Amino acid sequence: MPRGLLRHGLLVGLAVGMIPICTASAQPIQTHLPFLQNESASYAGNEVAGGLREEKLPTPAIAIGIPTARGAEFGDLFGGGSYQRYLGSGLAQRDDGAAFTGLGLGDARKTVGVEVRYAVYDLVDDPFSEGSLSLKVHRHVYRGLSMAAGIEDMVQYGGWDSKSAYVVASQTLSLRAGEEIFGREVLTGASATLGVGDGRFNTMEHLSNGTNGAGLFGGLSVQLLHNVSVMGMWYGQDLSIGLSAVVPGPVPITVTPAWVSVLGTHTFGDRVALSVGTSLRLP
Repeated sequence: MPRGLLRHGLLVGLAVGMIPICTASAQPIQTHLPFLQNESASYAGNEVAGGLREEKLPTPAIAIGIPTARGAEFGDLFGGGSYQRYLGSGLAQRDDGAAFTGLGLGDARKTVGVEVRYAVYDLVDDPFSEGSLSLKVHRHVYRGLSMAAGIEDMVQYGGWDSKSAYVVASQTLSLRAGEEIFGREVLTGASATLGVGDGRFNTMEHLSNGTNGAGLFGGLSVQLLHNVSVMGMWYGQDLSIGLSAVVPGPVPITVTPAWVSVLGTHTFGDRVALSVGTSLRLP
């Protein structure tokens, strides 16, 4: 894919106001191998808003560390925090975290849904010194199929500089089964996500060379029970695996632990991540 084609061609028509940001040629990543605090935020981020609009309660996340085509709509509010720790030796900054909050606008079935997310990074070393605003425009197409385009870290402050544009599609299938495990009815369901983006979705070669291009990301999620799912994701440079569970209560909480860079192809090595968040759907 030619450099900058993603930003120049696919996002301009979907997000008015993004034109000054989506330049004709991709900008070099100033930090060749950034610590991905924004990735940490997205472990729960827009997925805390949960499943499709028919769902009355939050559902497990269908992805970890990558965006999906599902998103918040009018009346959806969400927020939470995340933490990640690098397991490799020789890293001066071994752990960090992020906090996030967001809301939805529009209707993804009738027109388009617009999700706005604000995140603050660097909670360990210099708390709240960096942050950004991200935007996603999404549309429910047909029977669990959704498509979206967005820009992570569209507006930034502090020393953070890791803008990422993407387009993505997600397909969700759900079928209620009659079997029970430990007295609980099993829900068989699956979700698949596939997208292309630049910035943090670059290949390891691009990141190492300090250049920006386009890379593929995606993954699969299987919902074992109504409130538990397991996932495997490719985020552009390596594989991540994890699970997501909704803890019931007066305020249901979505908890998503993950093991990131399982194959060890990322220069920084593998790390563990944990996000906790909740959502509120207004009438």
